[in-house]
Amino acid sequence: MKFSRLLMLFLILTACQKDNKTIVFSEVNILNEDTAVIEINMPKAEAEEEIASKINRKLNDFVSDALHIETEKQKKETIEESIQAFKDAYRNFNTLISEELENELPVWEALIDGEVIYNKENIICIAMNASINTGAANTSMVFRFLNFNPKTGDLLTNKDLLTNEVEFTALVEKYYTEKTNTSYINKDTFSLPNALGFTEDGVIILYDNFNLGAFEKEIIEFTIPYSEANDYLKI
Repeated sequence: MKFSRLLMLFLILTACQKDNKTIVFSEVNILNEDTAVIEINMPKAEAEEEIASKINRKLNDFVSDALHIETEKQKKETIEESIQAFKDAYRNFNTLISEELENELPVWEALIDGEVIYNKENIICIAMNASINTGAANTSMVFRFLNFNPKTGDLLTNKDLLTNEVEFTALVEKYYTEKTNTSYINKDTFSLPNALGFTEDGVIILYDNFNLGAFEKEIIEFTIPYSEANDYLKI
């Protein structure tokens, strides 16, 4: 009888630990300097096959999108194929330009980084960024937060995360105005970024300011503490 009770207690504790366990991530590091310079450092989910596959597919999609330079061609599905396509695009463009100008182009560079910035039982937040230099006047930069449901691997949208998007948008606009000290934004068109970031300190709001009507392109970032944000969050 005593053994049965101990066994039952062990099974309950084991089940609780399993339910509360957060997903573990390893790291993918790629450096390819053949033809063009491509460096990728990003997390890789190590979990149940279906869950890990969903998360890793979204992370790989970000990389493939960033390396997709020749928009008239179909985007590649894997990181390896995308790296090769990026190098082929540089090689073809460089050949064309060098024939016309008798001068080779500077080597193209693609730097892609990702980091798990929040890993809890109910949400995983991964910050991804890409810097692509193809010799244009400005380096192309992309920042994105990817939020996942750890139990399913599904990508979470703002609708999944917020109880009242309208009221939360008003709170974000208040912080934005204080951060930028600007008044030229059309209040009727102010909106949330496509994805929110989450850390131990609060909710990260990140804007490409040009998309909100600013006169100069810049990145605006600020954090709303959970003490103010929790009333609007489902997590």
